[in-house]
Amino acid sequence: MPTDLGEALAPVAWLWASVGRSSTRKWLAGAVRGEVGRLRGLVAPELAQRVLGERLERRLRDQRQPVKDVVAWLLKVGLPQRAGCWSMLCDEGIRLDTRGACESCQVLIGDRRGLRRAVADRVLEDRLSGRLVVPQSEVGREVERRLQEAVREELVRRAAARERAVAEQAVREASYEVKRQRFAEEEWARAAAPCADCGVPEACGLCLGCTERRGIEAAVEDAVAFALVLRFDPADAPGARALWQDCERATRAALEERLVQLREQGVDEAALSWNGCRLMEELRDRRRRAVIVRLGQHEEAEQAARMAASALRRKQHQPNTPEAQEAVREAGEGARRRVAERWLDELLAELRAVCSLGWPEVANPTDWARVLPELAVRELCEDAADRVRERVSAA
Repeated sequence: MPTDLGEALAPVAWLWASVGRSSTRKWLAGAVRGEVGRLRGLVAPELAQRVLGERLERRLRDQRQPVKDVVAWLLKVGLPQRAGCWSMLCDEGIRLDTRGACESCQVLIGDRRGLRRAVADRVLEDRLSGRLVVPQSEVGREVERRLQEAVREELVRRAAARERAVAEQAVREASYEVKRQRFAEEEWARAAAPCADCGVPEACGLCLGCTERRGIEAAVEDAVAFALVLRFDPADAPGARALWQDCERATRAALEERLVQLREQGVDEAALSWNGCRLMEELRDRRRRAVIVRLGQHEEAEQAARMAASALRRKQHQPNTPEAQEAVREAGEGARRRVAERWLDELLAELRAVCSLGWPEVANPTDWARVLPELAVRELCEDAADRVRERVSAA
């Protein structure tokens, strides 16, 4: 017997000795190891051999006749798991993990008992109402006949449900295939689309250089907004727009100066765009952090931090430990940051609204002195002329 399968094959040790050829024992041991490996995925690894040994002992106990072919018995009777329900942990009504009664099998048994009870009640009701006239000795046979008929109808319904499920699955698979093909076509078309800015073919709509340039523009706009969010005057729209233009000009000049330095160092254009985008993003993030710190120093933010810290401190059982004090500090800083971020969003919206005043193109005013005489001499349609005559007559 293999030493690594001693616990699993202990109930059939006397049968294992009857396997004569060593090659057969080695092949059969591989099959047992495969079942043990499968059981390790269902139960705890250290319990897999014990579960298999209990199964082999139970199958031997239920064997009505002597085992003549050990190999066939192990492969066909001893090793296979016989699930009595839908559960993967069920083996002949016994749970593999707890080795107790399977709840799902108990539910199925209860359903069968309930069906038998319902059929017996219907037979009794038919006899009492006179719809069924049978002697008492034939009542059991009538119940069994109706029970078999109900089981056959249930099997037919389940088969029809399975057929419907298979058909619906086929329809779903077909729709999935159509969607996959459509998605592949859309991906191919998107990959083949030229760049919207420079026209480079097969750039997925936007090449890397243009993506970085757009990122630079967005980062510059955000950096200027963070620089002016605490300095602009909402009542002075022209001054705010002039301040925006000056700050944007200075930011672009600093960026261009850095790019010139990189270009002199031999950096190519693609790397220049990437470095420019990273520089602007770093500047944007640095200015945003500075604004958050400034806004967090306001009295309302301080009060929110104190309230959050005191609320968490009241909930702590040991407030004097370093971990508790660090949690209190983090709670206060989080409340302070939330208040500052809320104010920042409001100020940014107000800044963008102020700086956008006057920027859209103004439509040319209508010259009513010229348009009205032209409209006066234009002939009305017949319906409009009739309505005008009716109103004049009524007047």
